[in-house]
Amino acid sequence: MENICELKALIFDIQSFSTHDGPGIRTNVFFKGCPLQCLWCANPEGQKFVPELFYTKMKCVGCMRCAKACPYEAVTAYSDPADIEKYGYVRHDRSKCNQCQTHDCVRACFQNALSVTGEWMTVNDVMKKIRRDSSVYRNKGGITVSGGDPLVYPEFVTELLKQCHEEGINTALESELCVPAKSLKAIMPHVDLYLTDLKIFNEQKHIEATGYGNSLILENLRMLGHNCPEKVCLRVPVIPGFTDSYENIDSIGAFCEENQFSKVNILPYHKLGATKHERLGGEYLMPDVQEPDDGKMRRIAEIIESYGVECIIN
Repeated sequence: MENICELKALIFDIQSFSTHDGPGIRTNVFFKGCPLQCLWCANPEGQKFVPELFYTKMKCVGCMRCAKACPYEAVTAYSDPADIEKYGYVRHDRSKCNQCQTHDCVRACFQNALSVTGEWMTVNDVMKKIRRDSSVYRNKGGITVSGGDPLVYPEFVTELLKQCHEEGINTALESELCVPAKSLKAIMPHVDLYLTDLKIFNEQKHIEATGYGNSLILENLRMLGHNCPEKVCLRVPVIPGFTDSYENIDSIGAFCEENQFSKVNILPYHKLGATKHERLGGEYLMPDVQEPDDGKMRRIAEIIESYGVECIIN
């Protein structure tokens, strides 16, 4: 039988000394792969289940060393000045890049315009990095697993958080909860705090915005409400035209009251992930959407608070 500590998961970042996503100073572990494809995603490098090429066009000088190094002929040059200004000097065939195991082009680039996001790591690999930071946060901080969605690697994350608990490290799970209930049940004994979104209550609208229904999400939230509502911090991203209707917010407030969730964070839309879509060879689909104003955010908070729920504007 395979040693469970040798299970592997695809990790795209480990951030030390973070002050977000849980109390105190934390180590945030970001897992690659997510069942949802939200149009406004701020971490698009966390969506796919394969390592991906990051291309920073501002660093590229068009030397084409990457094209010469690529064994799959996945790199070609742009010639039109308008294309070069918009996309950079080179074009990547992402269908080939995402199949590549060696990424020879990255080593060939002297300008550091290329990198790979996503590394297969074992539980032991991740625990070594967590222990490195643990003396800083042991009493007041901890570890947060995020993504993507860590619950797409249920056995890995369960073992990781179990080991953290055994070493006295506080744990937080940041998940969309769009997974089978058994994946959530397995990890529940090892989670001190749940950070999870409830974006859109209407199923069809949820599908249109994220590519997936919300039935699993609601089912799992109800299970948490029944077992440990005090551990749940529900978050609502306020995305104009998608999640910000007062009807949607009212439904979310009623759901919180029904399931005894006492705290909600509302998060205003931002465009901080737009350049990441570009670096991955994609296109940000919401360039013209504007951030909600303070009045809108306060009104949303008032609706949620009318259900006896504390609402914090982040």
